[in-house]
Order: sequence, then structure tokens, then C-alpha cells
Amino acid sequence: MPFATPLDRATHFMRHGTDFGCASEIEYEQLAEQFLFGAIGVDTRECIRPNGNDRLRFKRVDRDFGVACVAPIFIRTYYKVSLLKIQRRGGPNGFFAYECARINL
Repeated sequence: MPFATPLDRATHFMRHGTDFGCASEIEYEQLAEQFLFGAIGVDTRECIRPNGNDRLRFKRVDRDFGVACVAPIFIRTYYKVSLLKIQRRGGPNGFFAYECARINL
């Protein structure tokens, strides 16, 4: 499932692609798809936001974080969360709980 538009893909790749070592927008998009729609790893957590339309995944070890819209299906974002952002939310569990509960989008 791709990003909603080519512009979204290009923007996210420019902001986050190098964090994953991706050489192209397509490579970055494929990595995001695998993370968000592939099998979930043992160290990856998943939730649905209260709006019922956003599915989140967070891989604690690598700090990979992604959000996918479930209807219609597309990738909203995929990036590595900074340690500072995680610390500000009280650690990995606090960060994930905060993101899962967000309704102010």
C-alpha cells in the first residue's frame, strides 16, 4: 500500500529516507509497506487510534514508527523516532501509549 500521493512519498523520503539507508523513494516506500503491512515482529507493537482509522506500529529496538490509514489504505508516515521524543513521553511504552491515544490530529 503506497503513500497517498507521489508528493507525500517524496516529502517523507526527503525527511526520513536516509535514516533507513534508502537510496530512492521507491525503496523507502517498499520498506514502509513491509513494516506497516507485513508480518509483525516480536519487538513491534501495534494499535488502532480511537478514530478507528489509523493503525500504528512501533519497533522499540530500532525506534521505527509508522502510521497507516486503514480506509482507504495508504501510508501516512514512517520514520525513526528520536531518543529525545521517546524520553519526553516517559520511555518507549509512554511514547507508544501517547501516540495510540492521540485524537488531536
